[in-house]
Amino acid sequence: MRVTARSESRSSAASPQKNLLDHATNRPLLPKTVMRAVDEPSSTHGARHMGHPLRNQEKDAIYELGNRTLHQIYALLPEEQVNAIILGLLAKYAWMYGVEIFAFCFMSNHFHILARCRSLQMHLFMRDFQSQLARKINKLRNRTGTFWERRYTATKVLTDEAMLQRLRYIVCNPSESNLVHHPKQWPGLCSWDIHTSGEPMVGEVVNRKTYWEEKRKRKNKDKTEAELIEMATERYALEMAKLPQWQGLDDEAYHQKIVDECHTHAGELAKLRTVPCPGPKKALSVKWSDSPRKPKKAPRPLCHGGDFKQRQEYREDRRLLVDRYRTAVGRWREGKSEVEFPDGTIPPGHQFCVGGSCSIRREPPSHLN
Repeated sequence: MRVTARSESRSSAASPQKNLLDHATNRPLLPKTVMRAVDEPSSTHGARHMGHPLRNQEKDAIYELGNRTLHQIYALLPEEQVNAIILGLLAKYAWMYGVEIFAFCFMSNHFHILARCRSLQMHLFMRDFQSQLARKINKLRNRTGTFWERRYTATKVLTDEAMLQRLRYIVCNPSESNLVHHPKQWPGLCSWDIHTSGEPMVGEVVNRKTYWEEKRKRKNKDKTEAELIEMATERYALEMAKLPQWQGLDDEAYHQKIVDECHTHAGELAKLRTVPCPGPKKALSVKWSDSPRKPKKAPRPLCHGGDFKQRQEYREDRRLLVDRYRTAVGRWREGKSEVEFPDGTIPPGHQFCVGGSCSIRREPPSHLN
């Protein structure tokens, strides 16, 4: 895989045409100012392709994470039980893997999370969160099979300005989608509620192993089902981390700053809106098995923010990283005794990133249980 920039036209003859396709990838060509990750052969390794863009992590980098449901069905329709499942799993795995979350929003068929993981375990967080969420929602909806449409995306945010812009976009995503006038009206799970209250949200997860252990004990034979579930329930607090540029603010001032920024952004969206919003009741009235008539799809951007020079530099760094990783994989396949993989990447057959932590918090916080 090589990260590359695509231009809207490759020749003067093709420039007047619209919706041109890149025949190598069968995707629309993009303007010069847009960059994305594209699977292509490496110049140093012939025509060998990677199956997916290379995953890598940086300790101080902030990423926008996201994914959508299969065929964009409304399987994440923001009902009370769905919100409780999402909150419990999000809080649990953020605690386990030490993930700092700056903002999040769960829509009916996709989600956005702005996060950082200094332990370089973001991939484990997303693996467990997505797999458990798919399993629980499938059980709730009485469905089976694939839940997510693709691999999750993890797009690096380059600048402080872009971090704030992505946070506003994520929190106000229901308004961006013209479903409600303001994020406070969205019935789904959104970090707006944490910013307005200033207090963390507490998620609950039933530990099935503990449940069955307690159920089999003779002393609990007279316990009701509700009592057994309560005995096996683990609780995790979900807090919002502070953006790097506002680390010096106290908690109250920081949350108020975020509320003001998102309120202003929602007002700007309202001025530009040309169609009425259906509102929360109509958003909840659809069937979970339905999907949009005209689903929106867009190519994954290479990164968020930065000027053209910064994006070019990031693209070049990515190219060098991929080449180093390919070289290491080649040496590994040849059975070389000394193979060095780049920091932040995952060697074949390994679970943890090079340079990352291997410790995982297994036990829930005791003060909440």
